[in-house]
Amino acid sequence: MVQNQAGTGQPTRERLKRHQNESNQEQQENPEQKQRKRLREYSSRRVPILVRLLIVLVLVVIALVVGAMVGYATFGGGEAMDVLKIETWTRITDFWMKA
Repeated sequence: MVQNQAGTGQPTRERLKRHQNESNQEQQENPEQKQRKRLREYSSRRVPILVRLLIVLVLVVIALVVGAMVGYATFGGGEAMDVLKIETWTRITDFWMKA
């Protein structure tokens, strides 16, 4: 890259020519090419949005399971691993429906 002239902060002739050429090329491009160029610039993400949503969903499910295990073990008086059994959930839903 070309340096500024003698620390004056003024751009060099080469930099000015390059800037003019870039602006001329942008003016010659039609709007569809500009849109494609913009899409390419913004579409590169390290972690795509869908993967982020999936990660958040998995973390929410893990938090719910751990919370249910802790709650059932401390307040319910049962074993923490019983939360993962179907019989426990049928007993809980039967209790809700009868009450």
